Amino acid sequence: MNLPDFFGLDIGNHSIKVVQVKRKSETQASLVALGSSETPFGVIGSENEQHKKELAENIKSLLESADIGTKKVVAALPESAIFTRLAVFPDLVDKELEDAIHWEAKQYIPLPLENVNLEWLKVGERQEAGQKKNEILLVAAPKTLVDSYTQLASLAGLELIALETETVATTRAITFKQKMEETAMILDFGANGTDMSVIKGKNPIFSQTLGTGSDALTKAISLDFGLDVQQAEQYKRTYGLDQTKVDGKIFKSLDPIMQVIVSEITKTLNFFRAHFQANSPKKIYIVGDGAILIGLPEYLSSKLGLLTERFDPLSNLEKDKKVEESLKSVSGIGYTVAVGLALKAE
Repeated sequence: MNLPDFFGLDIGNHSIKVVQVKRKSETQASLVALGSSETPFGVIGSENEQHKKELAENIKSLLESADIGTKKVVAALPESAIFTRLAVFPDLVDKELEDAIHWEAKQYIPLPLENVNLEWLKVGERQEAGQKKNEILLVAAPKTLVDSYTQLASLAGLELIALETETVATTRAITFKQKMEETAMILDFGANGTDMSVIKGKNPIFSQTLGTGSDALTKAISLDFGLDVQQAEQYKRTYGLDQTKVDGKIFKSLDPIMQVIVSEITKTLNFFRAHFQANSPKKIYIVGDGAILIGLPEYLSSKLGLLTERFDPLSNLEKDKKVEESLKSVSGIGYTVAVGLALKAE
């Protein structure tokens, strides 16, 4: 299915990002437009009608300033609100498999199944005791969440053609020009949390949101040094996890928070090594605005024993002349979700 011209919309707690690309082939695309704006304070997740209208107006203004040339949109659902599970099922006929999936979903989704949109994807096979088993990823999105995004698009005068999870979009952005021979982990460092996912080939096979994000690092500096949030944020950006700067004081402030994140990542890595050995991650990609933290790749590599690198989704795109100038002041790493949405091809 060929999609009409559309743009990707990523609504975060701190910023809203939009990206439009022109697909030329399966592995070639040109960046047409992009832009970002601050998310109005207090509107994310609010059921207040005025807040919804304020967010919609903000999006409309952003589309104008970014010179987005279409009203059709693919938007990202926040990973923290999505329920996912990687499960192993016997090799069943379609109807039996569907029944087994629904039974499994009832066990772990904390909502009645009639209140969610449930999808599943076969991501692998294995042999157990001489029998073929299927590895299937279950994904459930609350219908109330889907409805809220549909309403927001309407308020902003947009035509919503698809909704995707942030993990699906991020996976597409990372695998757009490369064949993933080995399973990899993606860490998307956001303001209020860190989305952790595992991808195999071009498919996500696991996702989870950690409740610790880059704002927690800023808060730690603020409390330790008696700084206001703005000053603490500047210290974080300037010194990060570099132990050689200011006698390592900022590092010592951030390290306990980072240890919490590392502990959760380690649990996931150990889970895969114990239960899905063939799918155990061999590499880590870090994305999101929080991933620009100085020294972060080196820190994670040393703690986790896996090669860790930042990923810039804009590096895989050709650039129209009109956007080249604006990219000089842009950190592409924070646009990974929006780029992945914009690259949707079917």
